[in-house]
Amino acid sequence: MTASEAGGRRINVDAALLAYLLPVLGPAYILLLRKDDSFAKYHAIQSLTIILAMILAPAAWMLFSWLIALMPFGGVVAAYISALVVAVYLAVVVSWIAGIVNALRARRVPVPFFGRLLRT
Repeated sequence: MTASEAGGRRINVDAALLAYLLPVLGPAYILLLRKDDSFAKYHAIQSLTIILAMILAPAAWMLFSWLIALMPFGGVVAAYISALVVAVYLAVVVSWIAGIVNALRARRVPVPFFGRLLRT
């Protein structure tokens, strides 16, 4: 499925949607094999920021929990901090849905929460 862009060029909505539906393979395919499609590349980078948040949130929590567990009541603090990981995952779901909607509507709008992390 393609849509018209302001300059009369055609944009490929399917490739942009692929970036969100196949979390790691979709952006890799677009960035490696479809370098000339700027619309799909934009959404691939947006998808990569969402994937990065999904990986970094629990990794940072695990590192922080490991360090703070050495302190008295550190395990309790680490358990409360785990709520932040849940909040990040909720933000990831919202961003993922917004990215899919933006791709289907052929819009270049950054996804909420994470879209402005990597400037495209």
